[in-house]
Amino acid sequence: MADAAPPPSKRKREVAAAGDEAPGTEDKEAKGAGVGNGTSAPAHLPFSGFRVQKVLRESARDKILFLHGKVNEASGDGEDAIVILEKTPFQVEQVAQLLTGSPELQLQFSNDIYSTYHMFPPRQLSDVKTTVVYPATEKHLQKYLRQDLHLVRETGRDYKNVTLPHLESQSLSIQWVHNILDKKAEADRIVFENPDPSDGFVLIPDLKWNQQQLDDLYLIAICHRRGIRSIRDLTAEHLPLLRNILREGQVARGSRDVSSPQEPCFPLRNMISKSPPLCLCPAGWKLLAMLALVLVIMVLYSISREDSFYFPIPEKEESCLQGEAERKVSKLFGNYSRDQPIFLRLKDYFWVKTPSAYELPYGTKGSEDLLLRVLAITSYSIPESLQSLKCCRCVVVGNGHRLRNSSLGEAINKYDMVIRLNNAPVAGYEGDVGSKTTMRLFYPESAHFNPKVENNPDTLLVLVAFKAMDFHWIETILSDKKRVRKGFWKQPPLIWDVNPKQIRILNPFFMEIAAEKLLSLPMQQPRKIKQKPTTGLLAITLALHLCDVVHIAGFGYPDAHNRKQTIHYYEQITLKSMAGSGHNVSQEALAIKRMLEIGAVKNLTYF
Repeated sequence: MADAAPPPSKRKREVAAAGDEAPGTEDKEAKGAGVGNGTSAPAHLPFSGFRVQKVLRESARDKILFLHGKVNEASGDGEDAIVILEKTPFQVEQVAQLLTGSPELQLQFSNDIYSTYHMFPPRQLSDVKTTVVYPATEKHLQKYLRQDLHLVRETGRDYKNVTLPHLESQSLSIQWVHNILDKKAEADRIVFENPDPSDGFVLIPDLKWNQQQLDDLYLIAICHRRGIRSIRDLTAEHLPLLRNILREGQVARGSRDVSSPQEPCFPLRNMISKSPPLCLCPAGWKLLAMLALVLVIMVLYSISREDSFYFPIPEKEESCLQGEAERKVSKLFGNYSRDQPIFLRLKDYFWVKTPSAYELPYGTKGSEDLLLRVLAITSYSIPESLQSLKCCRCVVVGNGHRLRNSSLGEAINKYDMVIRLNNAPVAGYEGDVGSKTTMRLFYPESAHFNPKVENNPDTLLVLVAFKAMDFHWIETILSDKKRVRKGFWKQPPLIWDVNPKQIRILNPFFMEIAAEKLLSLPMQQPRKIKQKPTTGLLAITLALHLCDVVHIAGFGYPDAHNRKQTIHYYEQITLKSMAGSGHNVSQEALAIKRMLEIGAVKNLTYF
């Protein structure tokens, strides 16, 4: 089945962090055929006065603001306009100018060798990219208004019966495309053109790219052939067109011979000044990435990017059937029972030590005395609000990079139970990961988060004990005893402001069945190996025991060869950090795929 909503480009992902779509070439339709061609001559806004009516969207992280306002009110009722303000990126060759002379500064704070200032750069280094849509229609207002985004898995029948009628009903203007193809506008911005009316195209920088650096290189290909409404219309007859884009995009290498052992240059006309052509020399992977991007977006001209690949659809909550997860997961777990308590209980250890065949992390054998002291100051109850649900819908939010710019925050908040992992932050990422946290699984080394900032007041903090010292650590924290400093692979926090009533101790049963049933790991392992499930797989196992419907988001690691891809949405660490962790991420990926295939869980992101 085809994805109706393929991932947006790199630059589009960056701006979409709060559900935003960066302004692009499509907004030129509102300016008509007389738009400028990239010149830097002084200009004025195409209206008189601007009174802000509403902030349509904003993203502090991406420094972009979408405003709806009324203009020309003196001559009547006024007209609608949209103004998009976006901070421009730093230019490496100009950065030195910021610190030369005596820049205007305001001290924010100073501590030892560290100090923070507000700097007010000179005019030439403080520009704000301003995109104007005027006059704006209701469709423009809806486009830039913050909306829930949904990933739709589309079949051929869905396209024919739903998507195609929607596209044909929109009657969206694509005059800006015809202006480019007919050389009525932006002719001097065209990087390359194949004039063939059937298999030709023009290559032009998108307005999202400032044409100064390669990191956010963004070109679009506009094909001469008309009538392609969306990428779903591509068939075998379009292969010559696609091959032309691939082959001729590579031909733009200047005068160097293709067989030259040197790295090829990609010459782009310098549209910023009258200087000689700008020769950009990206690595091979960057060139291939750019060409792949071109293949994805080459048909956008005919549908107008008023229709995003991630388009809002009417929200339809999935039906919830009691016991649905239990029935489906029995295919994996065999004689699966929900009789096991979720959290360890004091009564099971107070009079008689609960018999356990395994040591931690698969059992409590040998750790009963420590555990008894911990259970005496914590609790095991599940909130009544969850117990009273006839059918519980849960989402397990992983920490994966694919959550970044997903705009899933509002959807995640609507689940009955939101389970999070370790020190994954919420503050500052609400648009992508939501703000609701029902339960957070952690272990001492991963407890480096502020429980009162990253959780809700009623969030349950669930300790996953991998070793006896984990019980010792939580006891010292909750009872304010002398802290433990040895026995951890990473020093856990020594001060942790948490209410003991929020702490729960996860039943090692879930670690046992995750290891044995999903990963086929032996319970008795040599001490030097000690393979174990990740907290993420453990959380999914727990959810399948506790919930009736289980969805996941943000799971999956980069391919092994992709050494530079970050693995988390909130920090810059790579797969290399997993070496020596005792986790077999490849085996876990297969386990999750099996759960997806049988429908035990469903994925909100891609996997």
